[in-house]
Amino acid sequence: MSRPRRASVLAILAALLAGAATLVHPAPRALGTGAAAHQSRFPWGPHKPPGKIKTTRITDGLWLTRIVQKKVPRRIFVLTVDVSTALTMDVALSNDLLPGFERPTSMAKRHGAIAAINGDFGLGSGRPAHSFAEDGDLKQTQFSFGQATALSQDDRQVFMAHPHVTVTALEVDSGESWAVDRFNDGEPRTGELAAFSEAGGSLEEPPTYSCWARLAPLAGPAWASPQPGVSRDYTVAETACTPARPALGGGVVLAAAPGSDEAVTLLSLNPGEAVRLTWSFGWPNVLDAIGGIPMLVRDGANAVTTCTTYFCRGPHPRTGVGVTANGKLLLVVVDGRKMKYSIGQSLPQFANLFLQLGAIRAVNMDGGGSSLMWVKGEGIVNRPSDGHERAVSSAFLVLPGPDPGDPLGIGPSPSPSPTPTPSPTPSAAVPVAPSGPAPGLAAELDPGSTGGMLDALVRGDLGRHGQLPPGFRRALERFRSSRPG
Repeated sequence: MSRPRRASVLAILAALLAGAATLVHPAPRALGTGAAAHQSRFPWGPHKPPGKIKTTRITDGLWLTRIVQKKVPRRIFVLTVDVSTALTMDVALSNDLLPGFERPTSMAKRHGAIAAINGDFGLGSGRPAHSFAEDGDLKQTQFSFGQATALSQDDRQVFMAHPHVTVTALEVDSGESWAVDRFNDGEPRTGELAAFSEAGGSLEEPPTYSCWARLAPLAGPAWASPQPGVSRDYTVAETACTPARPALGGGVVLAAAPGSDEAVTLLSLNPGEAVRLTWSFGWPNVLDAIGGIPMLVRDGANAVTTCTTYFCRGPHPRTGVGVTANGKLLLVVVDGRKMKYSIGQSLPQFANLFLQLGAIRAVNMDGGGSSLMWVKGEGIVNRPSDGHERAVSSAFLVLPGPDPGDPLGIGPSPSPSPTPTPSPTPSAAVPVAPSGPAPGLAAELDPGSTGGMLDALVRGDLGRHGQLPPGFRRALERFRSSRPG
């Protein structure tokens, strides 16, 4: 090649490279299909589930994969999230309040998310079935029988296990502390101290005929020291025993039954003194947590050991969250109840799907007609079995950058983990549907959603549990009365 011609070719190549460097955010592109696809075409790693696979890059660190299994038939949708990128995980509560329902797409757009799936099982009242925290604010404690999924603030640690939720109140001057037995979770029973915040809305209000202390915020949330937990300081605004409900006044009300030791403690607080409330799910540096049941994969093995009820063994639409050994987060939805399109999966099959994707831990979320996946620019990518998007109690979100809802001034996690390694145990590191029943009733009557889950829980498929609270029992009764036979 002559020198002038060679120089011309080099100039063209340089121009092409310079132009390519300007493609900071390339358009989504298909990454490949079929068994012969190179492992780089599987964003979760080298593992390949059966079926025809097509992956689309949504943005840096986020991929959408569609898997078609024709013989069964089955349609599977996988969002793979690289949490080491600028993306962050978030959770959303319907309308930011316990009572009510909201579509996942609405919650996603309201939070500026780029992807979302439905969240925890929801009761007919509109609250999630498990304890829930968002942006450093504990929204509720709840009858604890399932699992929780949480990420540390820096997204370097993923927690999936049965949580140990605690709430404590500390009188700062004296150093005396007391356990808070319930948070936006019903009136205090004898010997209990209950807390109420504005997140309870009209569903959870301070009780009548109680003794109480109204706390006004003194500062924003801060990391508990030592970890784990989030603390917030309040000042005592008022204490009393009254037949009327005390006003929240933008803060928290601690309440106890009149004549109890807890009531005496509350009345001993002096207006103006500081009280520190601390909540924890048992994991360090956690601001957000969302529930689900059951554990699908534990320590790289199928964790569904008992499967007798239709909730477990029946093919239903499913939603779940998992994590791989290399720290990739998997958000998975399986369509169902469409015989020629996708029949769904049993829980053991759903657990095996996560294993085929390389998950070492995974948790089942609300399913049935609630199962939904949304991606910005793609819309709703699956086909909800109700024929439309069901309004639900909560959602799991992927944000394009830092979570703007994180408390200002809380700073980075005090003890960041050097590698994105899942932690094995807690101690280790509103529009409604256009037709059909109301969203809460639809979930309670759905064998793949809340109704089926409660039936499976009582029948022993989902592990041991205590006595169901009244709201859970009523939901179970409605489900069972709707079933044939």
